[in-house]
Amino acid sequence: MKSLGYTPVPLETSDVLPAIQTGMINVVPSTPYFALATQIYSTAPNMLEINWAPIVGAFVITKKAWDDMGPEAQKAVMAKSDKAGAVIRAKARQEVDDAVDAMKKRGLTVNRPNPEQMREWNDLAEKLYPRIRGTMVPAETFDEVFAHLKAFRASKGKPQ
Repeated sequence: MKSLGYTPVPLETSDVLPAIQTGMINVVPSTPYFALATQIYSTAPNMLEINWAPIVGAFVITKKAWDDMGPEAQKAVMAKSDKAGAVIRAKARQEVDDAVDAMKKRGLTVNRPNPEQMREWNDLAEKLYPRIRGTMVPAETFDEVFAHLKAFRASKGKPQ
């Protein structure tokens, strides 16, 4: 962030609201649910709606445990994981929508970037990938995630 001209301020979660209230910080990257729960929106009443989300959960299993399963068990685990993932994503999306609606009722202004602005945000993110790959995220993991992302986008017919 510093290399992009920002001044990041590391804070404990409990210090975010007082920091935004006092002007110590003026931007908080946050999920809508967190912004609602911590009341950040009451002092910072503008939200930029960019649906970039972190992975919020995963089914983690050791390679040994996976390899010890037979093909039928692996297939069953994958099927159940896919089903659970769909339910979790739907619930998470509903939580986001509910949180944004609640904040809008209390004065939040939601700012939606137009397609050109969204391209600029995506370009910025892509410029950061070399700084993330191999430093913050192991190169192999980074590459694997992007391969999955590319396949997902292709299967949904989404450009990018």
